[in-house]
Amino acid sequence: MSVQTIDQAGKYWNPGTAALTESRHTYQKKIDSGFFSKYMNGDVVLDVGYKGSRPDAVPVLKTAIGVDLDYPGYNGIRLPFADASVDAVYSSHCLEHIANYTGAYLDWFRVLRVGGYVIVVVPHMYLYERKSHPPSRWNQDHKRFYTPARLLREVEETLPLDQYRVCHLCENWNERYDYRDKLDAHASGPYEIEMVLTKIQG
Repeated sequence: MSVQTIDQAGKYWNPGTAALTESRHTYQKKIDSGFFSKYMNGDVVLDVGYKGSRPDAVPVLKTAIGVDLDYPGYNGIRLPFADASVDAVYSSHCLEHIANYTGAYLDWFRVLRVGGYVIVVVPHMYLYERKSHPPSRWNQDHKRFYTPARLLREVEETLPLDQYRVCHLCENWNERYDYRDKLDAHASGPYEIEMVLTKIQG
């Protein structure tokens, strides 16, 4: 049995698993590219806000700890984990729902060990929202719209430069995305921004 097969059996879901919610759109790509094994290979990985509105949702990895509003001790900002006790914090399509993004970033970095990663995935303003300002056509709870620059600006406003470095920043879309979709129709294909920060010794 290959290492990849062992990894898939023990760590990864079937990429078509509906209960992965938004993460399923680029799940296989993250396996094939080594994204998961590079950034989320530690012993303690949190998936913050993984449920959305789905009670049957599962964390992004089988081994990840799913944290949502019903997790004991979690209030939507403060995580019930000790300082520097977590190897990675993953949050997909959650940050845009958090009014106090500054508090979220600070607490994600509080629990993160030096050398660990914060992985943030948010909908792209031009690919998903396809308008410049809230409210969203598709989710009335979206507090902000994002471009890569807007996402980085929040990080720069919140975290001291000597605490982090940007490892990865990209727009996730592929040939399935159709720019000909009407503006009043939900976008097709992946439509997100993906960012990875690493915590450094300040």
